[in-house]
Formats: sequence, C-alpha cells, structure tokens
Amino acid sequence: MRPKGSQVIAEFINCSDRKLLDDFEGIQEILKKGAEEAGLHITDIRGRKFDPIGATVVAVVTESHIGIHTFPEANHASIDIYTCTPDFDRPLRLLEYLEKKFKPKTTRKMEIIRGNPIDINSSDWITAFSSYGFETRYHVNKRIFCRQSEFQKIEIIENEEFGKMLFLDNDLQVSERDEHLFNDIMTSPLSGSNLRKIAVLGGGDGGLLHHALMLDPEEITIIEIDKEVIQASKDCLNSISKGAFDDPKVTVIIDDVRNYLKDHKKEFDAVIYDLTMHPEAVTTDERKRYLDLLFSEISSSMEKDAVITMHCCGEYDKETLKFLKRMLPKYFSDIVFRTEFIPSFCERWIFASAKRK
Repeated sequence: MRPKGSQVIAEFINCSDRKLLDDFEGIQEILKKGAEEAGLHITDIRGRKFDPIGATVVAVVTESHIGIHTFPEANHASIDIYTCTPDFDRPLRLLEYLEKKFKPKTTRKMEIIRGNPIDINSSDWITAFSSYGFETRYHVNKRIFCRQSEFQKIEIIENEEFGKMLFLDNDLQVSERDEHLFNDIMTSPLSGSNLRKIAVLGGGDGGLLHHALMLDPEEITIIEIDKEVIQASKDCLNSISKGAFDDPKVTVIIDDVRNYLKDHKKEFDAVIYDLTMHPEAVTTDERKRYLDLLFSEISSSMEKDAVITMHCCGEYDKETLKFLKRMLPKYFSDIVFRTEFIPSFCERWIFASAKRK
C-alpha cells in the first residue's frame, strides 16, 4: 500500500508535573485543546483512570487516532498520534503542544510513514535503557534467553565484544567480559574487614555474590525480588555466578527488599546495594520517595558503623546523583563517591560507599 499517513510515537521522560500525569480529566482537556490547535478533529474521546495511579486517554479523530498513556510513578507519558492527513505537520504540532503541557526533561520520538512495509523491532539489536541524551545499542550475536517475568523482561544475549550480557527491561545489568571490574569496585570498600553477615540487595546474576564470598564472611543473605532472574543466571550465566548461589554460606531470599528488611533491624555489618535507581517495575510510589524509604530501611538493618557499598548511576544522570548526594547523608556518614569507566556500559559509572550513622 502506498503511504497513507504519518504516525508519531513519543516518550516523555521525567515530566515535571506528576499530579497532571494522574489527572484523568485534566489529560482529556489537554488532548481536546491540543487537537484543536493542531487542526485535528475529535469525534469521540474515551479512557480509563487506573488504580492506584495512571491513566489512558484515547481520542478518535477524523484523521485517525491519538493516545496518551501516563505512568506517574515514573514521571513518564507515552504518546501515539496517527493521522491520515496529507499535512504531516499536524501531528508534530500536537506533539509540541503536549510537550509544553507535560514538560518532560527529555523527549524521544519517532515518525513512521504508514502504508510502507515497516519493521521497527530489530531482532538483532538491543537498545539499552537511558534517561538522558543518548542511547547505546548492542548487537545480538545470539539470543540465549528471553522471558517476561512477573516484574520485568529478562534477556540474556551473546555479543561479539562483551560475551554473555544480561538485560532487565533493556537495562544492562552485567556482561561476561567486564563483570570483574564492576564487582571488584563494588566489594573493594569491604576488603580487609572481619565480616560476620553481609546483605546483598538485588544482584540476581550472582556475580556480586561470588565476589562477596571471596571476602570470607560468616554468612551472606541475598534478597532478590525476581526468582526468574536467579534461575536464568544459574542456567545461563554460571561463568559469572560461578556456583555462588549453592554455597552453604548463602541464604537466598525471594522478596521485596523493603518488605524483608523491615523485620531485620541492626542485623548486617555490611550491605552491598545492587538495585536499580529506577524502581518503576516494582512500585507505584514516586521514585525519590521510594528510594528515600528504601535507604531508611537499609540503614535500620545495619549495625552501627556498618559499611554500605553501592553503584549509583552513569555520570550523565545528574538528577539521580544530585538526589543521592542530598539523601544519603540523612542515614550515612563518611560518604565517598568514585567514578570508573565500565566498558560494557559505554560510560563512566559512579559508585559510593559509606558508614551507617
């Protein structure tokens, strides 16, 4: 079929007004006014307010359709504008109007000319999750594992340069070729300590667990919310975990970290934090509120002067780093930040260590 229209899809990242993202009636009004200004003609508008948060609003227009899907917990909105009008500027004018209202810090968009054969899902590339002004793509030489768990999409691929790589919702977790760099940096603040009990938070690939065992503690508790990540890693990434999950010193807990730690006060003399700073897959809480409450629970689970070591974010994720520098001193002292280049991440990564107050 010859080209018959234009479809603009966009992602609004880090929208400034979280309340608007959960305002069903407000989103409807914005869509109505934006369509009018762009010269599009609504014939029907429907939608749904989700519980506890989020909304979908869809408008049928004489030119085709418009959809807005919001995720307040992530300060995010997804936009879909499909028009059959020969005036391809109209959807772009609407998108510009929506940007002014939702005020995203970053917008990712793609325009597709409909009617031609298209293939936007390339099976031999993965584009890594990013919240800033560039993306990193990895070639899939071989797809080893791919499954949607209760919480996230789990993918293990083989790449020519980095060997086996684990992605969760397109966020690179670890690569076979340089996992030792990441894990050595994470565990080095604990080196030389006489450790009794370590908590590993997250770390379902098992690499940090293996390195933590090399510190020779009396016992390690690893708390991971997604049992399928652990199983996939045991089946496909043993070159990274090296059998660590089966070590007699290790106790594996399948639970949300916050839920587990609330019943374990002053228990650990070291904590290794290997959780995401973008926890939208496991909570509907606003990100910063969730992380603040999480670090409060982590602090309460630690003995006095116990050490926490953690990865923070990429060096370009200035918003997350600014938040951590403001939040961490509430619960910890002697905070040290360190920046190292991780080849598979294709950027310098920021790490931190600290003591419980």
